[in-house]
Amino acid sequence: MYLAEERRQYILRLLEQRGSIRTTALARELGVTDETIRTDLVAMQNRGLLQRMHGGARYIIPSAPATGDSPRLDVQLAHRVLSHIRLGMHLYAEPCSFTRVLLAQMQELPCTFITPSPAQLADLGPAAQPHTVICTGGTLNKKSGLLTHPAPTEALQTPGIDVAILCPPALSPTHAAYAQSTRAAWAAAAAQVAKSTLLVVPSSALTAHARHQVPLPAYTLMTEDNIPPDFSGIPAETVPYISESTINDFGY
Repeated sequence: MYLAEERRQYILRLLEQRGSIRTTALARELGVTDETIRTDLVAMQNRGLLQRMHGGARYIIPSAPATGDSPRLDVQLAHRVLSHIRLGMHLYAEPCSFTRVLLAQMQELPCTFITPSPAQLADLGPAAQPHTVICTGGTLNKKSGLLTHPAPTEALQTPGIDVAILCPPALSPTHAAYAQSTRAAWAAAAAQVAKSTLLVVPSSALTAHARHQVPLPAYTLMTEDNIPPDFSGIPAETVPYISESTINDFGY
């Protein structure tokens, strides 16, 4: 049985993964009443963690800078990433919900983003965004949502990358892993070109598996503080472990 705060953290993690949840399904999954879940959702909406809708709730991206003591795992980790970013840097950040959270914290920190993702171009394109955007070019792979390029490493070398921010769904001490080959190819190129690489994942990714392996040079791991023993030699920055869940990425 979850305590109220543990239950709400679990709900938040589900929202980060699924985007939306239904009250009745969540009550059944957690073994509580619908009214208990509705009470949780009201409390979480009042804290700016979600938006209630008829029969459930949906995930929202933070719209203002937040501190590292936020109850949201994605915001806590974004706060850690910000300590590695300086004004005007060239960044490669994978197109996922975590990157959108990071961007929400970077309104006063204009940088240059290099991306193979049309969706990320749309996130970075509005005039309200202060960032410069460089597109790698290529042919759209509809399965991955990324542009394919005959030489991903060359496509990233010309602008150069100061920091690569990768959020793979699975991670071992020596390899990141992805379900899609196009994402794996761009991650491999970014890790090779970047001056420094940050691996930003929930701790569940450290025991997950995915098909396409990407060998990693030196990197800094950013995750929850329940790190498996085989990662003990990896430089890491941690935030408190939230709760057990099946989530293994920040949602592409």
